Amino acid sequence: MKATNEYREKLMAELVEQSARIDLLIAKSRQAADMKLNIDHELEEWRAKQRDTTKKLKELEEPSGSAWENIGDGG
Repeated sequence: MKATNEYREKLMAELVEQSARIDLLIAKSRQAADMKLNIDHELEEWRAKQRDTTKKLKELEEPSGSAWENIGDGG
């Protein structure tokens, strides 16, 4: 009976450790998800800036030259 109780206690200790590991992984997963949201937001901001810069560059390359005239006027 003593061996059975010791084995039960060992199994209970393993369950406690496993639960702690699971909780830690859940926390890490949530943190990673938050980081991904932040990165996705920053990425979209940079993509918007890139689109704007591309648009301005295309305007400069237009044959009308109106963009060049605007530059002379300060933008």
